[in-house]
Amino acid sequence: MILKSFLVLSLLSALQPVENQNVTSAQPNIISLNTEYPQKGNWVLIPKGMKKITFNVKAENTETVLFWLMPTGTETWNQRKLIGYDIKEDDKDEQFTLTWNFDQPSLLDHLHIQALGEGIANDTINLIIE
Repeated sequence: MILKSFLVLSLLSALQPVENQNVTSAQPNIISLNTEYPQKGNWVLIPKGMKKITFNVKAENTETVLFWLMPTGTETWNQRKLIGYDIKEDDKDEQFTLTWNFDQPSLLDHLHIQALGEGIANDTINLIIE
């Protein structure tokens, strides 16, 4: 019985936090989101006839970035479509990229970005073909 008590106490003491040791996980943070096309306010202006756009995201504390296309309007989250994702290749990498090939004569949608890590960060830009 004494041996069992000793083993339990030694296991419990191993689980106790060490003094002055802070263990915190940093939340994902989207630093920037841009494309090769001009932006007016929160709208990316895609010239007519273009069939490709590249999204560049700089995000810290992030493992994966998801790129969702959603129609404009209210309560459209359930209508979103995953158009791509990028996964971190090394620990120091903060750049995530997606080149999206589309074949649509018109576009008036939101691009919703989700940075995944020890939590989720979100950002949205709007896309329009003009």
